[in-house]
Amino acid sequence: MRFSVRRRVGLVGILALATLGWLHPLSATAQGLTPGVTAELDAKLAAAMAPPNFTPPGPAIDPAPLKGKLLFTIPVSTAIPFCSVVDQQMTDFAGRAGVVFQAWQSNGQLAQWAQGFTAAQEHQAALINVACGLDPATVAPQIREALAAHVPVVAAHTYALGQPQLEGLSAIVYGAYIPAALLEADWVIRQTNGAADVLVITSPSTANSPFIQKALADQFAHYCPACKLRVIGVNAPDWPTKIGPQVQSAILADPKLNYVLPIYDGMVQFVVPSIVATGTGDRVKVASFNATPAVLDMIRSGDIVTFDIGEDTTWLAGAIIDQDMRLLLGKPLIADYASGLRAFTKTNVAEAGVPAKFGTGYGDSAAKGYAQLWGLH
Repeated sequence: MRFSVRRRVGLVGILALATLGWLHPLSATAQGLTPGVTAELDAKLAAAMAPPNFTPPGPAIDPAPLKGKLLFTIPVSTAIPFCSVVDQQMTDFAGRAGVVFQAWQSNGQLAQWAQGFTAAQEHQAALINVACGLDPATVAPQIREALAAHVPVVAAHTYALGQPQLEGLSAIVYGAYIPAALLEADWVIRQTNGAADVLVITSPSTANSPFIQKALADQFAHYCPACKLRVIGVNAPDWPTKIGPQVQSAILADPKLNYVLPIYDGMVQFVVPSIVATGTGDRVKVASFNATPAVLDMIRSGDIVTFDIGEDTTWLAGAIIDQDMRLLLGKPLIADYASGLRAFTKTNVAEAGVPAKFGTGYGDSAAKGYAQLWGLH
């Protein structure tokens, strides 16, 4: 889609961009952003690049009545490093709170997820988390069976905020997909000084993908009506074979293309080689979401990937355990529950580790915050 409204910017706005070092070299003669928009985006991005500051999601709770209760989690795949890290951090939180945590081992197969529900009930789980991207609709019959047996089911890090949910779920902890998408758009608009020509890569078969796409489009329309967006969809099984050729074709077809936005940074490894192959690394940059260590290392050691935003995995793990315990204690649930985010760029990426590691670079405010919220020492 193409937006055609133009904006003007004064010399002050352009000087501010240059001073911050965020102005793309090729955008110096672009139409520019207004000083007000420039200041607003700068403030949002500066806040996002600092470690997230944990704030209590609700009243304190006492986990003591839940001692020994089993929280059983079925992630989309325990082979995914992000899921594995969050599982380990949930194990740590659960142990400190006196409850038992178990993650069902799988490599993303429907039969394995179904077996997980059977195992959860055989082990008399107090609660089941459908977690880390596992779409509840995929295991809807198993969820209904668990609910009928009075075992609550929580969707944990599966839905984007605003995404329709499977009916009957006991609670939700959202993935921070939408806030991350808004910040990605902010970064690209700011980097290009309001002259963004963007290729967005979605994954249509992933349930939250359309909502991420809409958030990106809405943010560009709000701040940068003159920006140009083109969207292609490539489902996960085809990422290795289809992303590269489509990115290369888009670059060759559009000499003004200056950013590629893969909505999940697992796509980035297939995007960057096409940019290198076309010799357009000085012009075409990449921004994404998930803060996968390999992509953060690309930011640190290269100049094509400029921005990757990640969720504080400690915060996310604590949020899931916290929501689980509130549910089992009969306490009011937390609405719109999601973890804090941190954006990584060349300026701060070393704080994620060298080489980068999942869960590193977010500070310890969430770990301390949940311990205080649950009365732990």
